[in-house]
Amino acid sequence: MTPAERFYKYFGQAYGQQPKDDSSKTQNEFVEEFIATVPDIIDELETNLIKHEIREFYIKIKNLKYLCEFSEEFNRFWLLMRAISGGLQRLLEEPTKDHAVDVYVYYYKQYGGRRKLRYESWFENHRWEFLDRLTKLTSDEDLNDFILEKIDALTSYFQLFKKELDYFIKELKKILDAQSEK
Repeated sequence: MTPAERFYKYFGQAYGQQPKDDSSKTQNEFVEEFIATVPDIIDELETNLIKHEIREFYIKIKNLKYLCEFSEEFNRFWLLMRAISGGLQRLLEEPTKDHAVDVYVYYYKQYGGRRKLRYESWFENHRWEFLDRLTKLTSDEDLNDFILEKIDALTSYFQLFKKELDYFIKELKKILDAQSEK
């Protein structure tokens, strides 16, 4: 079963499919609303990235977390985008080398020492790469370069997420079309 099929099935059961008009055709209102509204959410997120409004991006991307349940790709990109935007948000509160040390200490206290999570070692590696880079910053200029580099990485992950989501929506549309033909 594809991620789109799992999504359609889950939300069909969760919200129930109702008869469309007086015919025997059915509709899935949640899926239809998802297809209609998600492109606007993606456009807002993209605008946040273009304007370097990382805090707003960090807050809004949380609303798409439920997609992680349906695709490993969504899960991977969502976790990376949320982590990078969260770290960047903290760094941008006061973009100085001294504050970068505070951010490092915060995350070190939050997550403890270096350890591997059983099924998320790839994610843990990204976290520690981010934190290791913070310890090597020697000036505010280095920090600025680091922030710009991470915004570029965040944008790349977002573009991959967006591409995956576009394909996902096309698949959902096919499912809806097939259901409406029945």
